[in-house]
Amino acid sequence: MDKHRLQHIEKYVINFFQEQEQSRILAKELFDSTTAYANADIVRALEDLEKRERLLVRHTTEGNDYISLTSLGTALLGLERTDIESEAGALPHPPKSATKAI
Repeated sequence: MDKHRLQHIEKYVINFFQEQEQSRILAKELFDSTTAYANADIVRALEDLEKRERLLVRHTTEGNDYISLTSLGTALLGLERTDIESEAGALPHPPKSATKAI
């Protein structure tokens, strides 16, 4: 996927959080919100926002897949962090370079 398209989809994801005015959303709601982008493309954008930008984390709670903004993401978007206990365990993945064995 070219970088321009990826950035466009990332902007869509960020705008979705702003429209919902929530720092945690169900992944299904994001995927169902548009037919303009394939789910695989949205997943690529989520991976980039999670691993490179550190703006969100993806996690599963009680069988539901969620996307939550990190503290950096909520600050950037000017949203208040959702106070949910299960989010405390959702941490961003470390970069691959930090987990490579030498």
